[in-house]
Amino acid sequence: MKIMLSPTKQMKPVNREPLQLPHFINDSEVICERLKQLPADELRTLMKINEKIAVENVQRYQNMTFSLAGSPALYTYNGLQFKHMGVENFSQEDAAYAQDCIRILSGMYGVLRPMDAIQPYRLEMQTRLPIGECRDLYAYWGDRLAHFLLQEEGEKPCIINLASKEYSKAVYPYLCEESTYTVTFLIEKAGRLKTESTQVKMARGAMVNWIITQRISTAEELIAFHADGYAYQKELSKAQELVFVKRK
Repeated sequence: MKIMLSPTKQMKPVNREPLQLPHFINDSEVICERLKQLPADELRTLMKINEKIAVENVQRYQNMTFSLAGSPALYTYNGLQFKHMGVENFSQEDAAYAQDCIRILSGMYGVLRPMDAIQPYRLEMQTRLPIGECRDLYAYWGDRLAHFLLQEEGEKPCIINLASKEYSKAVYPYLCEESTYTVTFLIEKAGRLKTESTQVKMARGAMVNWIITQRISTAEELIAFHADGYAYQKELSKAQELVFVKRK
């Protein structure tokens, strides 16, 4: 089973040695070389960011190296989802299981394993960055990210989609529908079901923590998840979509 996650903009390198380089490291170098060609004002327009962030990332791209000098991905992303995973409390056995299960989609790195070496960057998957004959990152990565996930899984793949639509779009068209399960988190307020971005990020992190610490290995086991007030709703779920609702 593989858990498919989105990265976060917030990153904080840690003093922990990574195990290996990302699988698509050569492609990352190609993307970085393309980004190095962009001045701060062009980067600001492309990424819809302010001048300070644009200047910071121009410097990042110029200084970026692709070696084991980086920081392990799972511990470097520092957004709300990753904070709620509680990775700093993972035991050695938890970390080993996470290394086997978790896969983080990335505009810069393609697909990351938890202990892959990365450096801070800013590049969302939806960024319309032309690379060669490819009009954007979706076109550049094509079906390769999905094929990597499926190849890892073997004859009976099971992909748990906990990524945002922006990132799952990079692999979903190329995955077998019957092997992919999307998890949806909803909040019920005053009798109405809503999606709240902050709550979704927190719930995804909590589910990953539960999967890793409880050694969950099948999609069927996911329905037992009940952290933070969420409960599986059979009547709202479908064959390939598991819906969890939190009532307020």
